[in-house]
Amino acid sequence: MHHADIPVCLCSLVSGLCDSIIFNASSVFASMQTGNTIFLALGTTSLPSNVPLMWLRALCSIVAFQLGVFCFAKTRHIKPRSNGTLGATFLVQATIIWIAAALAQSGVVPAFQSLSTAEDLHHHESMDYSILGPIILLAFQFGGQIVCSRQLGFNEVPTNVLTSVYCDIFNDPNMLAKWTENPKRNRRISSVILMLLGGTIGAVLCRSSAGMSSALWIAGGVKFGISMAWFAWKPKA
Repeated sequence: MHHADIPVCLCSLVSGLCDSIIFNASSVFASMQTGNTIFLALGTTSLPSNVPLMWLRALCSIVAFQLGVFCFAKTRHIKPRSNGTLGATFLVQATIIWIAAALAQSGVVPAFQSLSTAEDLHHHESMDYSILGPIILLAFQFGGQIVCSRQLGFNEVPTNVLTSVYCDIFNDPNMLAKWTENPKRNRRISSVILMLLGGTIGAVLCRSSAGMSSALWIAGGVKFGISMAWFAWKPKA
């Protein structure tokens, strides 16, 4: 597909949006499982002491992400690069994000009400288990997101993490080549910028009257837009 890397790069924007929100609400990530693995390790000695059961939140995110990868990877049996499969896959992801947004906005999950509420809950001796709902939902659909980037062949844009991307940018012997001569570098740089932009937008919305849930509604909207684009995408001639 011609320019199919554009929607894949936009997934980094969604990762930035969602992780900036979920981290403020729960102190773990939904897409970046490297960080969650460290949080899980810290849990073996009950660290950090001011966030109860962080290891459980991290574990739920890791398992949900892995389950998402496993489930969405099954699309390889039904033409994974076809318009219908890609469109349906992202429509499912958008719906899952919107469910998490609805839970956040409705007050079912108190930690998503405001930054002050989230901070107060962080200092409670017991954990509010309702926070696990959005964590599991968001992590599951992020598993599908990275599967899509792999199936389309854009391994240089994992959409969820940037450590390897930073390495590849500065390890590229053609790093300073013209824009038209190094598309992989362009995708990596775009991914970094979009994730930073998404995280910044999420941070601003956390501080605003719109609240945390608004960032999730926007993230779901981006995924929905990508879904509709896939349905209408014209194969490369």
